[in-house]
Amino acid sequence: MDSCQIVNTSLIRNILVPFDNSKHAVRAFGHALDLARKYHSSIILITVTDEDQATQWLNDTPSRQHGVEKSRNSEFKRIFKILETQAAKFQIRFEAMILESSTIAESIISFATKKNIDYIVMGTHGNGMVKEMMLGRVSTNIALNAHCPVVLVK
Repeated sequence: MDSCQIVNTSLIRNILVPFDNSKHAVRAFGHALDLARKYHSSIILITVTDEDQATQWLNDTPSRQHGVEKSRNSEFKRIFKILETQAAKFQIRFEAMILESSTIAESIISFATKKNIDYIVMGTHGNGMVKEMMLGRVSTNIALNAHCPVVLVK
């Protein structure tokens, strides 16, 4: 008699949060935490840095930019620990990583596809440590081309 099938409530298992430490990215992480609590999902947080900057050399020595990039990555790792602690309070599985690529939007889309991401939550633009990370053009590109739903957070 019951012709309705039960809807699978675990449609959101893996949430991706592209992160640049801007206020929009921090808000997006908060939104992802809320979703992960409701759906018992895991959160994967990624930061994308430009590999060209990280590999520049001048006169057979690493350039100053290489040192800045290493320092920036250390700062992201410190922030990742803080965010991991917040996720742990709600028993949310959390993973964070830094990707090196000069094509930010394409790298995020590719990562989401390879990792079977069900949902992307990201800031609309950023002014954080990696200004190029979340400009409107990046979030728009991801929203239009990702294989899964994308939520843009202001």
